[in-house]
Amino acid sequence: MTPTPVSLPAGFRPYEWAPAYPPETLRFDQNVPALPGVPQVPIAESFARLNEYPEGSYGALREAAAAYTGVLAEQIVVGAGADDLILLVARTFLSPGRTAALRTPTYSLYAVATGLAGAGLTAGDADLVWLCNPNNPTGELTPPEEVAAFARSRPDALVVVDEAYVEYAPGGSVVPLLEPNMVVIRTLSKAFGLASLRVGYAVASAELAAVLEARRAPAPISGPAARIATAALLEPRLDVEQTVAERERVRAALLAAGFDCPESHGNFVFVRAPFDADGLAVRRFADGFRMTIRLPAENDLLLAALGVETEPSPRRTALVIRTTTETALRISLDLDGLGRARVSTGIGLLDHLLGAFAFHGGLDLDLLASGDLEVDEHHTTEDVLAALGDALARALGDRAGITRYGSADVPMDEALARATIDLVQRPHAEVSLAPAGTVLPHAFERFAMQARVTLHLEATGVDEHHVAEAAFKALGRALRIAVSPGDSGSTKGAM
Repeated sequence: MTPTPVSLPAGFRPYEWAPAYPPETLRFDQNVPALPGVPQVPIAESFARLNEYPEGSYGALREAAAAYTGVLAEQIVVGAGADDLILLVARTFLSPGRTAALRTPTYSLYAVATGLAGAGLTAGDADLVWLCNPNNPTGELTPPEEVAAFARSRPDALVVVDEAYVEYAPGGSVVPLLEPNMVVIRTLSKAFGLASLRVGYAVASAELAAVLEARRAPAPISGPAARIATAALLEPRLDVEQTVAERERVRAALLAAGFDCPESHGNFVFVRAPFDADGLAVRRFADGFRMTIRLPAENDLLLAALGVETEPSPRRTALVIRTTTETALRISLDLDGLGRARVSTGIGLLDHLLGAFAFHGGLDLDLLASGDLEVDEHHTTEDVLAALGDALARALGDRAGITRYGSADVPMDEALARATIDLVQRPHAEVSLAPAGTVLPHAFERFAMQARVTLHLEATGVDEHHVAEAAFKALGRALRIAVSPGDSGSTKGAM
């Protein structure tokens, strides 16, 4: 005989994850940054203690969240992402016979959490009110003063304000106006770019926080995740302004083309129109779709699928998609980035080297590639570096207003590399790596040819790995100088 589970309300539907897309798909459906946040603590040190439970009170994380939001540590409750806290609030304050209210459309987990607690949904007065602010998926922002006034008008109800996207709406937080019957939920999954860590926190009065703290799961956040999140809250490194500017550029283009696209205060826009295009994933709803804001060159690809023309972005980004008989790849490059990288080529060493190049170049790089590695690594390595050169050429545009020249020396133990680059459109390469095989020198030459730059790259040493790593780091640092704003110094007119 099969055990009988607790009954759920009529019409209950479980949470539905987005389908699994092929890795080359451009994901506009997750409302997370295109690239991950950069951990500001040594990762290896955290993973050296995987045999131990995390410190269960999360004192450091709570102090950091309190400092970030301007409250006291005893007002903070942490959880495994905002979702964990939504479920915690539901099981604490909802039960059979109680009701919750929400506006529609909104985040589907509120209804799921309500149903799992055995409670019902109502359009009238309720024991608990769910409010996503800014709202997902419409982007609507209810002014904080109105939210606080609403909470005061319902003193017997719990008002739960999900501020997952509040970093994209400056001045939109209700935390400074916190009422005794309010819980505000935050996450590090959105603007912080740390969704995979599953870290969230709730802000409430000390009394209400204590009630939730007594009911949360023991140690819901892993030790490494808590440590990375603590550092991120203490020293936030967000690119919110760039995302907001790009959101407005995308929305303006959609409006000019005649689309119904309401004002948004998140890192996404909602479009009341159907959408279906190969290789591009959006979040679909009954009356439209939600599009996450990614890099300008990527957003332009989606807009083009809608037949929308747009003014170019001031950000220097590029998207290259290429398929040959040997390789298939996709590269997104942002010259005005934060040194973030997501690289997967199937060649572990190449992934590491390209990550170092992005970090030292101060640029953002999202690179996925697959190739005939069962034959050898030559084709993939060469095609990746050539496509990276194409991406650089596209991102540079007319090359006006840049420093143009860059040079850097980088030691790597016994190895020493020197890279000098000129972004003038005269392709030339002088590459000498010793010791090295034949693949990397030729790949660097292809990079220079496709990027239409002059490159002198020399590295010497004993260890081939050190020579290669020093070369990639030196190239990144030289490029960082060359692409920076400045006078090109050209004596022959436009480059």
